[in-house]
Amino acid sequence: MRRANTRVMAAVVAGLVLAGCAGCGGSAEPEKAPRSAAAGDPKADGQPAAKLAELTVPAAYDARRGWDQELPWVRKGADTAPVAVAPVSGTVAYLVADQAEMYMQVRRATTGKVLWTSAPWTPPGTLDDSGGNDPAAIAPASVIAVSAGGREYFVAWAHGMDGKDELHDGKEIIQALVYAADASGDAVTPLRSVDIPVRVGPVGTPQGEIVVRDGGAGRALFSWNDGYESHAAAIGVASREVTTWGPDAGTVVGVTGKGPLANVSAGGFGVSGGWSSKDATPEGAAARRSAGFGSEVANGTAETVADGKVVASWVPSKGADEDGTEETVRTVHDAATGKVLLRAECRDRTLTQPLDRDDTVLGDSVLTSVSPNSRYLSYGWMLFDLQKGSVACLAAGAGGDQGRKDMLIDSVRDDGTAYGTVSGSDPRVAVEIPASTGTPKALPTGTEVPAYTPAGAGIFLTWSESGGILVSGRAER
Repeated sequence: MRRANTRVMAAVVAGLVLAGCAGCGGSAEPEKAPRSAAAGDPKADGQPAAKLAELTVPAAYDARRGWDQELPWVRKGADTAPVAVAPVSGTVAYLVADQAEMYMQVRRATTGKVLWTSAPWTPPGTLDDSGGNDPAAIAPASVIAVSAGGREYFVAWAHGMDGKDELHDGKEIIQALVYAADASGDAVTPLRSVDIPVRVGPVGTPQGEIVVRDGGAGRALFSWNDGYESHAAAIGVASREVTTWGPDAGTVVGVTGKGPLANVSAGGFGVSGGWSSKDATPEGAAARRSAGFGSEVANGTAETVADGKVVASWVPSKGADEDGTEETVRTVHDAATGKVLLRAECRDRTLTQPLDRDDTVLGDSVLTSVSPNSRYLSYGWMLFDLQKGSVACLAAGAGGDQGRKDMLIDSVRDDGTAYGTVSGSDPRVAVEIPASTGTPKALPTGTEVPAYTPAGAGIFLTWSESGGILVSGRAER
């Protein structure tokens, strides 16, 4: 479930189930980072190792070498998992909970060795409860990875009510804690903690509707709607700068060194005072598109921002084909300059995969992933090779294969191998797509696909037998 944005879930109590790694344990308490232990020693902390979960994984990974982390508090049907991967350092962060307190813990992706554990953190209460000591009333929380100046950071965050009790209404906030990914210790304190006011008007923001991503330019970006108005805030993970934007800024989808990158009400997208999509309309795209009720706006919509790149969609100038389908023009831009790096045509799809359809853990919004070496970028059903300038379109019927089904990409490796699923398949059909050919191959029944692909390992997210999420690292062969 690698994505540029995440949504939230309720936290209760976490347990640990590990095998084949240093620092393994079975306590319900957050595991302490070992001060000196050889990687691969399953008894380095004096705790017996548990048996590895049985997973069927793609051929590039070894199902017998790795580690598991069980999060039994995650209820089936949750939108996403509170898990993030810093691809350069190859570290995995996740949130665990003990009573009303939460912890972040970070492991080496390849070995599962615990590198550090944060000091306890008490998130704000849920929007309809003050929290207190009830674990079920802890505000939904998650974690993302953000890069700044060549260094990686993890940002833990929660959306809820602060200061609400019998005598006070409290205030709706996003609370964010910034940690350096390369920290160490057993009770690491955050570099900074920031409270962002959320509720601006009388409508408020529903629990779980905050979208959070690495916004670019070293900022963690938080987006939400207050009624029909869009709002956003960015936290500089290294600079300590906090910036907020209201509806006048448009719908902010990313951040650049010159300001927010946004879709604007007059149509199109860009950076105010920097560049505009009006100057980058690709071949085959109309200059303007219909906005309904007989009105028109500038064409072009920024769909997502990842690794300094913008994926945009454009209404084609030729209109729909005879069968009513429309080959939407897609572009990849440099977020700093607006320069078009790649153009392709691929059918406009709305692809979703509900979490509770089978035993896979996959969110309900279009996924975006980037290979650790930054060469490959996937957006939903499209796989871009930014070095070669090629694109694989995995929408139904693409490439003249009229009987082929829609496919949605989860992750992509440094060698250009992407993994995903056939959208809506039940039982789930896993696929492998080499960027060199763009031709998908169905994997054996029951194969899990990695949600993240840091160098040397695959990180898999599945439902455990206890009903929670199982985070599994499996080494590359």
